[in-house]
Amino acid sequence: MSVAVKNEKRQNGRNSVLLSAVVKAKESKESVWKQTTELISVSRSGAGFYLDKKCEVGRLISLMIPMPKHLRCYDAEKELYRVWGLIQHCSPVSGDEDSAFHVGVAFAGKTPPPSYNENPLQSYRIAGMNEDGTWRIVESKTDFVVRRHPRHWLSLDVLLSAWGADGKLIVDEAAKTENISLSGAAVFSTMNIDVGDSVTFDSIPHDFSSLAVVRNRQTSEYEPPKLHLEFIDASFPTERLKLPNDDVLDDDEITDKQF
Repeated sequence: MSVAVKNEKRQNGRNSVLLSAVVKAKESKESVWKQTTELISVSRSGAGFYLDKKCEVGRLISLMIPMPKHLRCYDAEKELYRVWGLIQHCSPVSGDEDSAFHVGVAFAGKTPPPSYNENPLQSYRIAGMNEDGTWRIVESKTDFVVRRHPRHWLSLDVLLSAWGADGKLIVDEAAKTENISLSGAAVFSTMNIDVGDSVTFDSIPHDFSSLAVVRNRQTSEYEPPKLHLEFIDASFPTERLKLPNDDVLDDDEITDKQF
């Protein structure tokens, strides 16, 4: 389950969760840059954060994180969790290329593929999931095509509702997103629906409601079931997303129960 984090105190005086990561990336075999950053969101399968440098989608970067044990896929007893991240999106925070960048990565395991050592600029793509719960990656044969709508790796409280042919409510469920974009979302949900079924997706804080079609359903022993949804009759207002740069953060937008 995704966790939103921020380096601020709550209004009720409790400290919010602070989880940082040391990010390293290669620009060539000899050139390496490093930055320490705070995570915006994190799950067993990926994370979101800000970087000062632009990263190419499809490239690998290394992260060192003091990860909570239950969010690790290996090395539970080590102080720091070393994991490789595959860049899934990288977009300027303010739309200006000179600004910071919002980056989302998919966790790809403890060691990089052998081809990375030969060419650290090699591009990769996801090709399934490994037995330990990390993503399995393979070399891309062509240049990566940037997503039409970038994903924002944020944990949002949403409501999913399934309706019968007679228009009556069958089931509804409070759920959390792993990531969201203008056109869809990945949502942790135990709702018993199949690929091709439709649900109503509601986010009250963002005044958003849309019919959504289930495009994929993932189950894993390592994290809750996940639905991949495509919005049908509305676009999510990503410009309303409250990211950790905002001055005010409501209690509902920050959670430490997963830590």
